[in-house]
Amino acid sequence: MIDYEKWETGNDANWYSDDPILTRYAKRYLPQAVYHYVEQTFMHTGALAAGPIDRRAVHTDREGAPRLIRYNRRGEEINEVWYNEGYLKTVQEGYGTGVVAYRYDQNAPEKIPFFVNSILLYLLCEAEPGFTCPVGLTQSVAFVLEKFGSEEQKRNYLTRLASTDPATIAQGATFLTEIQGGSDVGATQTVAVKNGDHYLLTGEKWFASNCDAEVAITLARVNDKPSTKGLGLFLLPRTLPDGSRNRVSIRRLKDKLGVRAVASGELILNQAVGYLIGEADQGFKYMAEALNVSRLGTALAGLAIARRSFLEAAIYTSHRTAFGSKINRFPMVQETLADLITEIEAGWAIVAQMIQQFDRVHTYGAGTEADYKLLRILLSLAKYRCSELGVTAAKRSLELHGGNGYIEEYVTPRLLRDAVVNPVWEGTANIQALEVLKTLQKGGGEPFIEDLRSTLAQIEHPKPAELKQTLTEVADRVEHLIRHILAEDELTQTAVAKKLADAMYDVYSAIHLLEEAQYDLQTDGDGRRLLAVEHWCRLSVRPDREREILAGRTISDSAFRSLVQFAVWAGEERERR
Repeated sequence: MIDYEKWETGNDANWYSDDPILTRYAKRYLPQAVYHYVEQTFMHTGALAAGPIDRRAVHTDREGAPRLIRYNRRGEEINEVWYNEGYLKTVQEGYGTGVVAYRYDQNAPEKIPFFVNSILLYLLCEAEPGFTCPVGLTQSVAFVLEKFGSEEQKRNYLTRLASTDPATIAQGATFLTEIQGGSDVGATQTVAVKNGDHYLLTGEKWFASNCDAEVAITLARVNDKPSTKGLGLFLLPRTLPDGSRNRVSIRRLKDKLGVRAVASGELILNQAVGYLIGEADQGFKYMAEALNVSRLGTALAGLAIARRSFLEAAIYTSHRTAFGSKINRFPMVQETLADLITEIEAGWAIVAQMIQQFDRVHTYGAGTEADYKLLRILLSLAKYRCSELGVTAAKRSLELHGGNGYIEEYVTPRLLRDAVVNPVWEGTANIQALEVLKTLQKGGGEPFIEDLRSTLAQIEHPKPAELKQTLTEVADRVEHLIRHILAEDELTQTAVAKKLADAMYDVYSAIHLLEEAQYDLQTDGDGRRLLAVEHWCRLSVRPDREREILAGRTISDSAFRSLVQFAVWAGEERERR
C-alpha cells in the first residue's frame, strides 16, 4: 500500500519502482531475459526523470526556452537553435537511457521489443514532453530507415540515431505539415527534382518540431499524380557528407502554449539535398508508418501526464488540511482520485495491447494482415483517448490543488500546458476517428471484434463472471454499431465516427482490463484490478448518473485504499451509502 504522506511532491518518488501499474505491466509482458537485462535501466530512468530532468524542465519551460540565432556576427545565415545547458544535459542523459537505442541493441540476450523503449519514453514523458517529442521523432525516423532505408542509409544514419554516445548521436525529425495542408497531406506542395544520386527539394514546412535535427524525413512531390500518390519520402540531413550545411533555413520558431523545450519552426527548403527512401511513389505509405510510431508515443505521453497528474494530486490531497480534515477524506476528492486512477488503468489496458500488437507486427514479424488492421485501430483509439485523458487529468489535478494549482511554483500549470498539444499532434481526434473508420471500411472490424470475443473467452475465474456477461452484451452492441454504421452513407459515417471510436475504446479497454484483473486473481489473489474494472464500467460502458444519484453511492474507505493507495482488495464492502 502506498502512503502518499511520505512524499512532499512527486519528485520524491521513483517513477518506475513506485508505480505499481508500470512495474506490473513490465513484469507481465516483457520476456524474462529482457526484463532482467533492462530492469536497472528502468530504475535509473525512474529516478532520473523524477529528479534532475524534471528540475531542469522548469527552467526550460520558462526562461530557458530555445531561441533561434539566424545570423552570426558577420551577417552570415547560420540557422542555429540555442538551448540552455540544462536542456543539453537532459538530451545527453535522456538518450543515454537507451530510449531509442535499446531496439537496436546487439548485445541484448534476445531481440528487444518496443515495449522496453515505450516504458522508458513513458517515464521521460512524466517529466518533460517537450524533450520526449524529439525522442519520439527520432524513434520514428529510425523506424522508417529500419523498415525501408537502404543499407547505406542505415549504415550512415540509423546507427547514429540509435547511438547513446553524445559524440555521435543524431536526433531525428519528421517534416510533414505545410500551411495549405495540415492533416491533408495530399496537398503537399514541396517539389523534388532528381539530381544525380540525390534530389533537390524546394518548398516550405509550416510546423516542423525538432527543426534543427540532424536527420529528418520529409515528403515531396516527385510527379504529377494527384494527392498522396505523387509523394516520395526523403532523408534530409542537416549536414551533408562533405561537411557543408544543407540548404534548409529556419524562418522562425513557433511561440507555443506548452512543450516549449522542443524547437518547432517554419522551414524553407531551397533546393535542399534529399535522398530518396525506398520507392519514389510509396512516400505516403512510409510516412504513415512514421506517424504510427509517433501516435504510439503520443498516446504514451498523454497517459504519462495523467499518471504524473494523479501522483501529484494524491500527494497534495494527503497533506492538505481544510475544514478540520485532510481533503483526501472528502467524498468528492476521493471520487476524483478513484476516477483518475481507474482511467489510467483503462488506458494501460489498451496501450499494453497496442504495444504488444506493434511488436507482433513490426518486431517479431509474426503479424497477419488482420493483426496490422487491429494495430491501426488501436493506435488511433489510444492516441485519441489517452491524449484527451492527459488534458482532463491535468485539469482535475490542478483543481484538487486549489489556488496553488494555478501557481507556477507547482507543476500543474506546466502539466496542463504540455498536455494540450497531444490531442493535436499527429492527427486530431477527428482525424483519429476517421482513421478508425477507414480501417473498418477495409475489414478492420472483424479482427477487432474477434479480439474482444477471444479475450472474453479466456475469462474463466468465477469472480469476474457477472462483468463478463455485462461486457459480452456491450461487445454485441458495439459489433452491431459497427455493422450499422458501415451500411450508412459516407456523410453519416463521418458524422458519427468519433462517437463510434469512443464506444470501441470503452469496450476494448474494459474487456482487456477484465482479463488483466483475472491474471491478478490467478497469480496473487489480488482483486484490486477487478474493482477497477467495475469502476471503469460505471464510468464508461454503463454510465447512469441518475441511478448513481438516487443510490447515493460513494467510494468506500476500503475501495479508496485499494484503488488509490494500491492496497490488496479481498472483496469487502464495495460501496457505502
